[in-house]
Amino acid sequence: MVAMTLINVHVKDGEKKELQKYVEETGGESMSEVIRTIIHDKIAVDTLVASLSEAKDVEIPAYVPKDKYVIFVNEAIVGVGDNPSELAELAMRKFPNLPFVMKFNGDQPPNQEYVFLSLARTKAWRYSRFGDRSYPMLPVKIDVDRDRKASSKACFASIDTAASLCVVKNGLIPADACTPTRKEQISTAGGIVGLEVFKGTVSILDARFEVEFIFSPIPDSLPFTFLIGRNLLDQLDAYFLGMKQVLLLKVAEP
Repeated sequence: MVAMTLINVHVKDGEKKELQKYVEETGGESMSEVIRTIIHDKIAVDTLVASLSEAKDVEIPAYVPKDKYVIFVNEAIVGVGDNPSELAELAMRKFPNLPFVMKFNGDQPPNQEYVFLSLARTKAWRYSRFGDRSYPMLPVKIDVDRDRKASSKACFASIDTAASLCVVKNGLIPADACTPTRKEQISTAGGIVGLEVFKGTVSILDARFEVEFIFSPIPDSLPFTFLIGRNLLDQLDAYFLGMKQVLLLKVAEP
């Protein structure tokens, strides 16, 4: 016979009232059941986070040429080159679910600011690091098909909660293979511009989503080539654990 420890938790009167109100509004079975669920979810998240590989800091070996970018996964060099975007794509192809560390072997170039067109079944990714910045990034696949011209591309994506539409880097997929849906006046930091809106399928979390997107000149100095806008994000549940540098994502529940 195994003896279980009795747990006695003190809850303030105001918190009891809030908890009771929450149970009544959400149709929960009881306050005890809600508390057990919260504890279970907290343990599940912490266990998931603890299982992830970390993007540990690494030193650039002496044999790496000067003025080159170098990308590491699990403290091993994956590639060396001049283009951060291409190196990130290389890491994505080889290790799509692991965080990377990218450094420049020389005087650090200025950081590129970016604003474009201004727990069950939960997947988690450590933030990837590029220079002295970190990015929540995840692998996605874009599929488009127009008049029997089909194209498919796997790439790294980041999330832009300020963008109402998804954004694809110019040239990532052929524009003539994309089906246009409409021409739209897009409000940006530089003013209003007329852009064509396209549709395609984005595969993420073992699910496929039909989404609209626009093309934009995302610089090569940024490690992602796709931005998840609110039209896709609204179909997902996303949690950003800033201090832990972890992105949690799952298909949204009703």
